[in-house]
Amino acid sequence: MKTQEILANVAALGPRLREQAPENERLRRLGPDTVDGLRSAGAFRLPMPATWGGPEVDIVTQTEIIETLSAADGSAGWCAMIGSDSGFYSAFLDDAVGRALYPDLDAVTAGGITPVGRLDVDRAAGGYRLSGRFTFASGIHHAEVVAAGAVAFDDGALVTGPDGQPEWRVALMPKSDVEVVDTWHTTGLAGSGSCDYVIDNLFIPAERTFAFADGARRDGPLYAWPGMFIANVPGVPLGIARDALDVARGIWAEKVIVPDGRPARDDGRVRAALARAQALVGAARSYHYAVLGSVWDTLVAGDPPTLEQRAALAGSFPHTFQTCREAVALLYEEIGSQSVYRTCPLDRHLRDLITIGQHIMGQNRMREMAGGMWLGEPSPLPVL
Repeated sequence: MKTQEILANVAALGPRLREQAPENERLRRLGPDTVDGLRSAGAFRLPMPATWGGPEVDIVTQTEIIETLSAADGSAGWCAMIGSDSGFYSAFLDDAVGRALYPDLDAVTAGGITPVGRLDVDRAAGGYRLSGRFTFASGIHHAEVVAAGAVAFDDGALVTGPDGQPEWRVALMPKSDVEVVDTWHTTGLAGSGSCDYVIDNLFIPAERTFAFADGARRDGPLYAWPGMFIANVPGVPLGIARDALDVARGIWAEKVIVPDGRPARDDGRVRAALARAQALVGAARSYHYAVLGSVWDTLVAGDPPTLEQRAALAGSFPHTFQTCREAVALLYEEIGSQSVYRTCPLDRHLRDLITIGQHIMGQNRMREMAGGMWLGEPSPLPVL
């Protein structure tokens, strides 16, 4: 399945995702029909390498695909974005180990990289013992593989790297090895099923763990810089906001303002709100794609992204999340009471954007990191 085929599949999948979105929200996870649709479309295989028969889709097109899916259902787009990280994670493993863990190009990975777990060195067995409780495992109900970030300990002592910082590693394991805890009762993004999971003294072979700081073991620009695996995330808020704009235009085309009976499309406040919302989303989209395209071009040329390029990309994350939320909130408010009903897509769009805005990539902390990088400080994280 090549890139152009996936693009066509994803575009054709939109009506089906829109129809299934309310049921996914009710289930608090993606239903089987939605998951099957995403798999069949190729949405989970985007970064899988060409050497495995994968499409190895460039990061700009990946973001466009995630944007298209998210316009139909934010939860489906978010889960496709997270689930397709399989191709990125496997790049940090020995190729044979990665292929054994991911025998199917459409295999889904859930879980997170934040080092909240504990990896205790087990030399006798040749690996680690992993324990911890982890949060926000989007798509874990339909995943085959789970990732878990942790810090390493050796005989009770914290393992540190050459820079004196704790050794941050990511462990990969079959989903059957973890206990899922049903915690996902949220304001928005309800269909993502982003539950907690618990791991208790699970043995992880050393070859199924990696550190981002060590770099990938696979050639190609898509794997040349660790930050690529988060670079497509802004496609989700951009897609949600794009659909919100279409919904609002449709409502205002038919709405009549009471009590004077004027068409809403003739109202100055409506026109101003729509123009402002369009500009907000359009500007955020243009900025992110411009920054992302610059980073991609640098990687294709065989060079690492500069500190300034990475600062711009890091700053584009919260800017996109927050600007899209602002635009949709403006539409929601100006449309009036119609927005509050669950039958109005704007209700779900705004709730989804509120929820994903709480992700670290949407918070002002990310802006602080980006600002430090603009001022010449080294990146605080290997993925920025």
